[in-house]
This record gives sequence, C-alpha cells and structure tokens, in this order.
Amino acid sequence: MFALICLPLWVHAEIYRYTDENGVVHFGDRKVQGRQQEEVKVRGGDSDWQRYQIDIVTDGGVILTDAERERIEADVNHVYRFFDDILYFDLFRTVPVNILILPDHASYQRYLSRHINGTVPPSYGVFLGATHQIVVYIREEERDATFRTISHETGHAVLASLANYMPAWLNEGLAEQMEMLAREGDHLVIRAHPGNTKVVNYLRERHLLSNVEDFLAMQSVDWRNHYIDRGYSLQAQTGEFVYFLLSTPTGRSFLTRLIHQYKRGDRTLAAYLVDEHYVGGMRVMQDNWALWLQGRRTDVITF
Repeated sequence: MFALICLPLWVHAEIYRYTDENGVVHFGDRKVQGRQQEEVKVRGGDSDWQRYQIDIVTDGGVILTDAERERIEADVNHVYRFFDDILYFDLFRTVPVNILILPDHASYQRYLSRHINGTVPPSYGVFLGATHQIVVYIREEERDATFRTISHETGHAVLASLANYMPAWLNEGLAEQMEMLAREGDHLVIRAHPGNTKVVNYLRERHLLSNVEDFLAMQSVDWRNHYIDRGYSLQAQTGEFVYFLLSTPTGRSFLTRLIHQYKRGDRTLAAYLVDEHYVGGMRVMQDNWALWLQGRRTDVITF
C-alpha cells in the first residue's frame, strides 16, 4: 500500500521517513527541520504477473486454428488471474495444466476408460489429477462450448493444486463460473450461466430447489451422489448460488474467507461457518438468496 500511495511522489521527488516521540512512523517528500530522517528507496517496476504457456495437444486429426489456440491460452490465463487477483490465491507456484483435445465422444470415452478406474461418468471434459491433465473432446456443432469446458476444468485444476479439501459443491460451483469468465478492457467479468439460470428457474417454479443449508451441510460424497441421482440439477443450483455470492461484497467476502479456510486444511462443513463469515448469518443468507431467485439477479459481474 505504501508503494502505491507514494508512487506519484516517487516519480518526482525523494521520499523521507522519521519516527516521532510516540513511535509513529511518518513519510514525506521533503525534509522536516529538527528531525533525523532517512531516505526511503521505493522500488518501482512492472507487475510480477506472467502469462502461463499452456501445453495444448490435439489427437485424432483435430485441427485448431491459430485464433482458437490463442483463445484457449487467454481463457486459461483468465482463470488463473481470477483466482490470483479476486480470490487471492498464490498462483506463481501452480503447475500449468496440459490440455488434450480429442476428436469425438467415442475417443474421449476410450481414453478415460484407460485412465480412470471404475465407471466413467458422462461428461464433456475432465481433469485428471494424477497427470495434471485436462481432457476434452471437440463438439463440432458447438465448438465454443468445448472451449468453455476447458475453462471449467481449469478451475478444478487450480483448486486441486492449492486446496485439496475444498467441498464438492464449492469446487463445482467455482468451476461453473470459470465457463463464463472473460476479460473486458482492464476488468474480469463473469456472465450469468444461461443453463444454470434456466434449470434453477424451473426448479423454483415447482418448489423443487434444495434448501441452501441442506446442501451446505452435505459431505462431498453425498453431494455428488445427490446431484447425479437428480439429473445434475444440484450442480446447476450450486453454480447459480456461487454466482449469487460473487455478485455482492458480502457474498464475495464470505466466499473468499471460506475458500481460504479450506485452503489451510480446515474440513468444517460450510453450513457451520456461515454464521461466522456471512454478515447476518444463515437466515440473512437464505433471505438474500430468495430475493435473488425472485428477480434480483444480475446479468454480469464486473471485478
């Protein structure tokens, strides 16, 4: 903060520091008579942020244009930057992911069957933690969705690298946001996920939405089994709920505190942390969520 505050002065003048009788440190751009001061050397320079070089491998005759490769690299770097700048993760020690793009669903299933023990769940993409690899297949009728899946799985890759004990609902909810992450000018933005919004509206109209406190209290294995059994509707609700949290300072603060508590290895279920980290506690959160569902949504969040 000191460097930022003093930057305009540093450009034009020296910076001096002294400590008064009460032990308070003072800074200024001129010498004060009668004070023993020392000159402060303010270090200037460019940001440390470095774009990651992403290893993109295609197989089975997949051809990507230069523009598509550039888009994938940009999208993945936006995900890294979101976790670094918005959620305050330290990504300078994260191993960049390797991305394998296969030509069709059949080759994708064959690849996963060789690398995953047990039943291969239906999916458009997957992050394989053992090899730090993202695997997707080209959906020719909607190539854009293929690239958004890569961003989704990059979210999982970041969390797997830095927060092993992240609960399933939060892991999936954050990954859902990465699908809709983009850069506009100097800002990162997340747009509302149309699929999640549609599913949540359908469930709300039929009074089928899961209670927030209930899914925040689920163990990860129970959450996964529940959303698979219910046709993945809980995944859509979770995605919309995390989007809701990111849309307000109160929700974003709660989300950041929660994530860093899990990053440090805490395994407390989120339902028991709401009263500690969300202003007003569980009741206020549920009321705010209800108002959001009734029409207080926003189409885009700008950071």
